[in-house]
Amino acid sequence: MDASSRTILGLISEMNACYVVPVYQRPYSWGEEQCVQLWDDVLAVGRRAQGSHFTGSIVTVQDGRRSRDGVARLLLIDGQQRMTTIELLLAALARYATRHPERSLAFTGKEILEGGFLTNRFRGGNDHYKLTLSKSDKATFAALIDALERGDLTHASDGRIAENLALFERRIEVLDDVDAVWRGLQRLEVVSIALDQKLDDAQVIFESMNSTGKDLTNADLVRNFVLMSYPLNEQQDLYRTYWQPIEHILGEDGFDETFDGFMRCFLGIAYAPTSMDKADVYQTFKRYVLFHGYNQNDRMKNLSLRLKRYARYYVAVVRAQTQDAELARAFARIGHLGVPAVNPLLVTLYDAYEHQQLSHADFVSLAGLLEAYLVRRLVCDCSRSVLAPFFTSLVARVDAVRAEGANVAEALPAMLANEEGGPRRMPSDAEFSHALSTRDLHDAALVTYVLAGIEEAQSPDAAAPLRVRRWTVEHIMPLRALASEDWRAALGADPERAFEASVNSLGNLALTSCEFDAQEASFAEKRERVSADGLLTSADVVAAEAWTPDSIARRAQNLVAQACAAWPLPQVPEGAGLAYRLSQRAAALKQVTFADLFDAGLVEMDDALVSVSPLHPGRATVTSTGKIMLANGEMFEDPTAAYERFLESLGTTSTGQSGWMFWRRGEGGPLLDDLRGELR
Repeated sequence: MDASSRTILGLISEMNACYVVPVYQRPYSWGEEQCVQLWDDVLAVGRRAQGSHFTGSIVTVQDGRRSRDGVARLLLIDGQQRMTTIELLLAALARYATRHPERSLAFTGKEILEGGFLTNRFRGGNDHYKLTLSKSDKATFAALIDALERGDLTHASDGRIAENLALFERRIEVLDDVDAVWRGLQRLEVVSIALDQKLDDAQVIFESMNSTGKDLTNADLVRNFVLMSYPLNEQQDLYRTYWQPIEHILGEDGFDETFDGFMRCFLGIAYAPTSMDKADVYQTFKRYVLFHGYNQNDRMKNLSLRLKRYARYYVAVVRAQTQDAELARAFARIGHLGVPAVNPLLVTLYDAYEHQQLSHADFVSLAGLLEAYLVRRLVCDCSRSVLAPFFTSLVARVDAVRAEGANVAEALPAMLANEEGGPRRMPSDAEFSHALSTRDLHDAALVTYVLAGIEEAQSPDAAAPLRVRRWTVEHIMPLRALASEDWRAALGADPERAFEASVNSLGNLALTSCEFDAQEASFAEKRERVSADGLLTSADVVAAEAWTPDSIARRAQNLVAQACAAWPLPQVPEGAGLAYRLSQRAAALKQVTFADLFDAGLVEMDDALVSVSPLHPGRATVTSTGKIMLANGEMFEDPTAAYERFLESLGTTSTGQSGWMFWRRGEGGPLLDDLRGELR
């Protein structure tokens, strides 16, 4: 076995060698997602001044023999999908160069075709093709190369090969710098593993490469992607200055899992209202970086600072790690409910608070509102499946409200209130009261939270120990009451029925610091146990002379009223519904891209985009491919990313402004936000 690091083009173009996919290998199966990933990698490395990109391994087997024409035929047992796709990208470049002879390119179609990348020029038959695929793909790929050699640029075939070739051609056609693709391909590196058929068991080696060892975590992949965007001599300083603080914030214990949760939260906010539940974190992060241009001109440091800021928000929300006692208490209460889907919304509110778009009192109030929303839904056994997409949609709506300069503290309660009657509703007092009165809350594992929450609402000074203390839920009428004559007498004429209706009622449950529930105790003993803790929620028990079904019903009624007060419905000020409608509109507009404006003719090539900020005057230009080009030549697909970079170039920092609200088309022209409103 011989293993070495090679460029993929150097490996492919070796003289008198061709690669053959064995018949037992699966057909070519890469789809758009995999092709776009490769495209992004090629373009990213091609646009850098230096450096390379590692793209996996190529494993071949040879028996030492050559064909009659002296060509070594190497069986390709690992890497066929990658190599086939690179060959298609080379073919797309050759076709582009042939169609555009007027362009001054760093390559020619003839160079790609005859330079050993697609063919062995002076060899015939199967030896003529650098890559021979298996099964039906063999004829399709050979026909593609034959047509290219004839100068025939039509698309005669269908299937994966034709689809992916067309995908690459569409993307190449709209590039300003096609040479970047050629440069990127030249910088792709692989580990080439050549096996000797006589000495090496190829199947064992193949299986060991794909089934053993520890996979890289998302934390590893993201960190390496960030650091490797810089020269080797800068990576250590970059790690210590920018990346290591993120690791310290998230903590070393269970870092990989914490980072995964944090990154899903961050990307969930970035891509809201799209759900990130099943997304590939690393690939989604890479596309976020490339889309916003963070891989250009030292901007990865800016992204690292943003990640650091959001990591601080995240640990505050998830672990209640903040010096602000009120916020820590609010986050801890929500955390005890075990609904992580709410975290992106809380982090978004935290960012609004930090940017002075939300007062401290309003932030605490909104956290309490979200707690009330969750408590009511959990008690009423409402569906949990709707929560993740709903909270993600709320992130987009809150961001839209912020972009409009509207009142987040008024808009969010309105958003929740307007879900009344639907699957995402906040249960009414009537629904909440009914569930508290009739549900077996002991089995629902909610009773401790409910009783402790009511206690905290009535005695806020005692709030801190209530959440962290280990409480036992005491049945005042014990679970074995029917075995006691005294308890049977207290239950009345139909003790079995009264017991069944009362034993797990909220009115019969109390918190105690005792380690166990005294299941056979008398009422006097029960009263003594709960009175020792001095809780207000147990006052009815302590004051009672006897404990009967009527006593339980009265206490339940009192606790239900107290629960409705502890977790109230939102108070929606008059006119807040308008803010909600505005946020709906803007959240919908968030789905309109700058490319959509360009395609619709609302912005055109060479249009000037002018900053509306009197403090930060400046201009950008719309390119022929529908991108935003700043004065320094940097190009962006997203107005917010372009405006953020524009502010950085002036030495200032973005405070969360939407570029849609700060770029206008021409002097005195409409805002981009107004233009995308035309595409609703």
